[in-house]
Amino acid sequence: MIRLDYFTEEDFDDLISWVNDTDPAFFMKWSGPTFTYPLTIEQLNNYSEGANKSGSDAFIFKVVVDETNEAAGHLALRKIDSYHSCARLGKVLISPDYRGKGFAKPAIRKALEFAFEYLDLNRLALGVFSFNTPAYQLYRETGFTEEGYFRDFRRVGDEYWDMYEMAMLKKDYVQKIENDDPA
Repeated sequence: MIRLDYFTEEDFDDLISWVNDTDPAFFMKWSGPTFTYPLTIEQLNNYSEGANKSGSDAFIFKVVVDETNEAAGHLALRKIDSYHSCARLGKVLISPDYRGKGFAKPAIRKALEFAFEYLDLNRLALGVFSFNTPAYQLYRETGFTEEGYFRDFRRVGDEYWDMYEMAMLKKDYVQKIENDDPA
């Protein structure tokens, strides 16, 4: 159905077109403090510099529809710590044309496969804002466990947003695979 290909400079325009008709609050929800609104080529150059190479601390992907070769989304494994065998999943985004069509769950599954099978990580963590119920449910369904809750974690405009910290361990991933759990 989908595959993950490395995100390159050729993909910058797609990502910019998916997010620049939103607003600063959307940017915080999607990318935390990594990006500021509007997204620029310079920000993406900084973000992707040194990524997708052996020994890198970041692997950044576009989600590609196998049948059409169209880009349908974006995600990243960053802050890869080889010594502690952990990383963070983030910047998960399905393009507007593919939202609601079942692409998010397979994209997360592919990211888990890359993290635990290719990178041989022990732990993959992420943060999700408390009001982002669809994303929170997606992460639960794919095997992430809630580990913490941070009140007033990020200031956005005149309000503060709470955040869940979630993670999956390699043993949890292996158990899901052994049980043939499609979630």
